[in-house]
Amino acid sequence: MLTRRSISAGLTALLLSGPALAAARARNRLPAAWPDAAKAAVSLTYDDGLDSQLDNAAGPLAAAKLQATFFLTLENMDARLADWVELARAGHEFGNHTVTHPCDLSGYTGASFARKEIAPMQAYLDAHFGPNPKRLFAYPCSATDLGTGDANRQLARYEALLSASGFRGARTCDEDDPNSPRYARADPYRLRASATTSDKDDPNLAIAYVQDAMRRGDWAILVFHEILQQRNGQGDTSIATHQTVLNWLTSQPVWCAPMGQVLDHIAGQAA
Repeated sequence: MLTRRSISAGLTALLLSGPALAAARARNRLPAAWPDAAKAAVSLTYDDGLDSQLDNAAGPLAAAKLQATFFLTLENMDARLADWVELARAGHEFGNHTVTHPCDLSGYTGASFARKEIAPMQAYLDAHFGPNPKRLFAYPCSATDLGTGDANRQLARYEALLSASGFRGARTCDEDDPNSPRYARADPYRLRASATTSDKDDPNLAIAYVQDAMRRGDWAILVFHEILQQRNGQGDTSIATHQTVLNWLTSQPVWCAPMGQVLDHIAGQAA
């Protein structure tokens, strides 16, 4: 059913063209024009550099012709480094998820966190996967309380540190709304994501999250950790649930791409 809002948006799209249309999208008056007329963008992300992702996610992603963003933690990497390098050759994006994945930041200052957790992981990624001037970061445990002060000062300190370290953006893991293009441009160090299987191994939760993004014309970022034969604890995703999500995504009018590609597209829309 046509609503006043949909009619108005349609008329606006007809009346605007060229620079005017780009300016309207930049102000978020119109949804981003996703590739192939997709209704939403979707990024599949995998945290911690876990063996089960190599064993149980890489193959299904290849079969579905989907590329993802993997946020790697150094202490999990060395045993299967060759497999991760091979995965990078398949076109997947790799981001920084620190050296030891600290959830408690109370023992760090901004400087010590950069020295102990960020810089060594950056060097490791550069050495094994090549330098990336557009590298992304994922906050371990979504903790942003870095250093002293109130929550706003702590987050501002963390964001300033990430910016100074050369990251183009950072992803949380909070159950929150998908990202509008305007939000992603304005707050690239607070990109929202949903670990829909954190509390329950149910593919319908991820599907509902993406459907919400489709209604809005927004960007949904999904987060996975262990991909196992069956769920053993909080945060785990069963192979069956993971496969159901991939199957559903490939049947929908959505654009699935690594986070960096989506950010490039959003930046281009604003140009």
